[in-house]
Amino acid sequence: MHHPATPSPAQAAPGAPTALAHAPGSRAGQAPSRRLQAVRDSGLLDSPAEPGFDSLTATAARLLGAAACFISIVDEQRDFYKSQSGFPEPLATAREMAGATFCHFTLDRDDVLAIDDTHSDPKWRAVPTVGSLGVRAYAGVPLRWAGQNIGSFCVIDTVPRAWTPDELETIRQLAASAARELDLRAAVAEAREAAAMARAQALSRESVLAVVAHDLRTPLQVLQLSAARLQRGRDPQENAVLQRMLSAVGIMTAMVEGLLKPSESPSTVQAIAVAQLSADAVHMMAPLAEKCRTALSLGDLPDAVVRVDYGQMVRVLGNLIGNSLKYSPEGSCVRLSGARADAPGAPWVELTVADNGVGMTPEEVAQAFDPGWQSERARARNDGVGLGLAIVKSLVESNGGRVRMESRPGEGTSVTIALPCA
Repeated sequence: MHHPATPSPAQAAPGAPTALAHAPGSRAGQAPSRRLQAVRDSGLLDSPAEPGFDSLTATAARLLGAAACFISIVDEQRDFYKSQSGFPEPLATAREMAGATFCHFTLDRDDVLAIDDTHSDPKWRAVPTVGSLGVRAYAGVPLRWAGQNIGSFCVIDTVPRAWTPDELETIRQLAASAARELDLRAAVAEAREAAAMARAQALSRESVLAVVAHDLRTPLQVLQLSAARLQRGRDPQENAVLQRMLSAVGIMTAMVEGLLKPSESPSTVQAIAVAQLSADAVHMMAPLAEKCRTALSLGDLPDAVVRVDYGQMVRVLGNLIGNSLKYSPEGSCVRLSGARADAPGAPWVELTVADNGVGMTPEEVAQAFDPGWQSERARARNDGVGLGLAIVKSLVESNGGRVRMESRPGEGTSVTIALPCA
């Protein structure tokens, strides 16, 4: 089909308005309106063509047999064409046009603007694109984003045509698809921003942990050397206390080294006997149990080996024992025991920390592993921030395991971690 010569983007038909200040939908002489702010926030102005939008305009032009179809984004000075099918050169390459267009009349509407013949009304005939593009028929639907009409989805023809209800519905549906494409585009951008923020927060946390862990190395070395020196020549009872200190320092050193190890470095996972892992955790927590006047004991343990991060799992068992000591009355007992829990083709071992303390309701158990959650009793104690069990769950799962809790008010609590055997 023959297209008339097209003016440059800065040109308009003689005698026609040349600034959008006189077009509907504009806000000349005022601060940028909410509509114009939405236009800018959309990120569509001067953006490259995208297949998702181009397929919609090409489909509309083909289905309707029209001269051209386009998606316009309208700011205070121009129409920017995010997508087009059927535009002549140089407009197809320039992808923008200054001056008033039919799109500006569409901006003030909630539904389609349909014009069968632009020559039938002086108002339509005065629009510059009637002369520059030979527009004789127009149908446009406002393109809405962030609650504002930022442009329009338009179809034009160079001959008069009576738009049928089916044709107008087709344009509406394709415009709705364009709006969904905009929403998807925004959702992807938000997801990328959220991911970038999460990465930044993770890096910040790792940086803080690295600094703290690095600064802990020296005092731990001092404690280790001092305890070893005191151990020489002491009586057996004092030596037992010092040995306990040395053991705790060794475990803390392993934790610190784990925190300092870069995420891309080889794994700290190692094979360790369940009995050794359990004994180390109980040995580490024994002084706290003595302070709480609570018996801390080791029960039956299976002859099994697990492959885990030693520092992380000692931390897990220490957290669980510490929780039990915190909520158990004086004279009670906290017990760490284990058992095989083999499934077909998958040998597992379970370690359980059990107490006969205050216990929890089913509702409390359901929330116990949520980060930041605390029971009424814990908040009353003003002790901690509700991260202990969330950390336990995270560390157990990072070692390929599972965790579960059973509890009854007034009868105590047991927390079981299941780990795959080596």
